[in-house]
Amino acid sequence: MEYLIFIAKSSLVIALFFICFQVFLRNETFFKAKRWFLLAGIFVAMAFPFLIITKVVFVNTPVVDFNQLTNTVVNQSSVENINWWLVILTVYAMGCIFFLGRFLVQLASLFSLINKGTSTRVGKYKMIEVTADTSAFSFFNYIVYNPSLHTANELKTIIKHEELHAKQKHSLDMLLTHLLCVLQWANPFAWWYKKMVSVNLEYLVDDAIVSHQNKKEYQYLLLQQSVHSMASLSVTNTFFNSLVKKRIVMLNKSKSRKESILKMGLVIPMLFCAVVAFNTKTIAQSKSVSNDLVSVTPKITVVENSKTIRVKDSVKTLENKAKKQAKAAHVQSKEKQAKVSNTFNFQIEDNAQATITPVSMTTPIREVKTPKNSYLTSKKPLIIINGEVMPSSFDMNLLIPENIEHINIFKSQSAIDRFGKKGENGVVEITTKK
Repeated sequence: MEYLIFIAKSSLVIALFFICFQVFLRNETFFKAKRWFLLAGIFVAMAFPFLIITKVVFVNTPVVDFNQLTNTVVNQSSVENINWWLVILTVYAMGCIFFLGRFLVQLASLFSLINKGTSTRVGKYKMIEVTADTSAFSFFNYIVYNPSLHTANELKTIIKHEELHAKQKHSLDMLLTHLLCVLQWANPFAWWYKKMVSVNLEYLVDDAIVSHQNKKEYQYLLLQQSVHSMASLSVTNTFFNSLVKKRIVMLNKSKSRKESILKMGLVIPMLFCAVVAFNTKTIAQSKSVSNDLVSVTPKITVVENSKTIRVKDSVKTLENKAKKQAKAAHVQSKEKQAKVSNTFNFQIEDNAQATITPVSMTTPIREVKTPKNSYLTSKKPLIIINGEVMPSSFDMNLLIPENIEHINIFKSQSAIDRFGKKGENGVVEITTKK
C-alpha cells in the first residue's frame, strides 16, 4: 500500500507542475529556464512523498484494569476477505513491467538501427548513415540520418539541429520522462508531461538555430519535412515531429519579458498546500507527569466544625492534630477510642490539573493501602501484538485506540491452556489494523 501512496503523491506533483506550466509558462520564450523547470518537476515528484511534516498531539490515555476485563475470544471467519489493495498493487506492477518492457524494446531497436548504419566520427559525435526510411534523430552523441532523403543544404541544417540536441544532453530529458511514464503509466499527466518536455526541447533548439540562420529558410525546411511521413523512435530527439505549426508560431513570437520568469515560483505555494494537505502526519502521545509537579504540595483548605483554617503544611499539620485528638480520646471508653471528636472537612486543590476534590473525614489521616486484588499490585499479563510477544516493560498506554482492530482477553485456566505457563497472569492478544 505504501508503494501506491508513493505513486499517488508523485503523480499529484507531476499534475501540479503540468498545470502550472500550461497556465503560466506555455507561451513564454525562455525555453532553457522552462527546461530546468520541467526537470525539477520530475525530481520533486520523486522526493515529495518523503517530505513529511510531523505534528505531535498529546492525549489522555485511560488506564486499563485487566482484572475487570472478561474473557472474550473473537472467532475468525473461515472465509478470507479479498485484499483489494494487494489486487490493485499487482495490477499496477504488471502495468509497470509491460511499459518497462516496451521501453527496453525501443532501446534495442534504436541500437540495432545504429549498428546497421555506417559510422563516421566527427569531433565528439558519431555520424550514423542509414538506409532506413526514418527521420534524422540524435541519441546522446549518436546522430542518425538518411542522406538520400535530404539535399546537401537541408542535411547541413538538420545535422546542426541534432548536434545542438546532443551537445545539451537532451537525451537525458527524454530518458527521464520515459522512466516517469513507466512508473506512472496510469497517470495521464505523466504522458502529457513527456510530450511537453519533448516539444520544449524542440523550441529550445529551433531558437538557437534561427539566431545563426535565416528564419524563413528554416521554417521552409520544417514545412518541407512535414510533407514526408517518416518513422521515428519516441526515445530520441527527432528533427521532424507533428508539431511543426506550433514550432513555426513559436519562432515568430516576440521574446518574453525577463520578469515573466518569476511565474515559475507560482508552483511553490501549490506544493506547500499539497504538503500540508497530504504529507502531515499526526502522532498521538500520552501526557507525562512532570517530576516538578509531584514535588509540589497541593493547596488544602480545612474546615473544622464549620470553622475555616488555612494550613501551609496541610498534611503534616492535620496528621499532628488528629494524633492529639486520638490521644485525648484514649481516656474515654474503648468504643470511642477509634474515633475523633471533631469532624474535618477539607478541599484539595490541584493546581496542575485545575480540579478541586472535596473530602470529609472523622478519623485521623492514615496511610492508604492498595487492596491486594487491585490491578496496581497485580502482575502484568502477557501482551501479544500481531502475534509478537511484547516485553514486560511494554506500556499499553502507548497504543492508539483507533489503530486497534480487536482485542482477545484470556484469563485463568483458559490462558494457561492456550499459552502455557507464561499465560498464568492472563493474556491480552491485540490485533492492529493493517
